[in-house]
Amino acid sequence: MSEQEPSTYRPFVLTVIEDHGVNVTVEVLEEDYQADLAAGIDKEATMKPGRYVFKRGGFLARHPELKIKEKKRA
Repeated sequence: MSEQEPSTYRPFVLTVIEDHGVNVTVEVLEEDYQADLAAGIDKEATMKPGRYVFKRGGFLARHPELKIKEKKRA
């Protein structure tokens, strides 16, 4: 990155609302969203304000063939 270009690096900011182990609810605040836009981050590259529910471990649940098998010691 050249010195003339403004930096668009900004740590992603969110708040964890609920954490039930598998399901996690996070919230993106309006002021954090506006700060991302002011830093020059595209609207498509940041999450809009609101609450989002994520499921942990979903990838391995859909692709069990990729799970690491338990290895036995010799």
